Amino acid sequence: MQLTAAHLRYLLAIYEVSRTHLDISSRSIAEKLGVTKPSVVRILNLLMEQGMIVKEYYGKIYLTDRGIWVAKRVQQELDAILAHFPPVSGELTDEEQWSAALAMTSALPQRLFTADYERMVEEEEAGCAAGGTI
Repeated sequence: MQLTAAHLRYLLAIYEVSRTHLDISSRSIAEKLGVTKPSVVRILNLLMEQGMIVKEYYGKIYLTDRGIWVAKRVQQELDAILAHFPPVSGELTDEEQWSAALAMTSALPQRLFTADYERMVEEEEAGCAAGGTI
């Protein structure tokens, strides 16, 4: 399943919050994004299916290694797009530019965000299977 702009928006919000808080909850994400808790839960379930986050029974949310990797790659692509944002016919606010850049980022193939991570995991697993150490 391709990550949509909404998925990326939530993933980046979780990543940003995780950099300053150990305990992340659905409520804190809902407040940060200005959305309802049910919409957060729906997206979190999709991110769990993608292996990006783990949600504990009592509600705490943690990014997986894969989630951190993808969030960093998405942020890099987003920053590159913002740095080279094409001229448009009218003025855009910073929020509008960010939203447009996020839409452009979400249109990129997901393999750009995950391929290096998947390759690294495969190499690690192959090294462990061969009895080597990493």
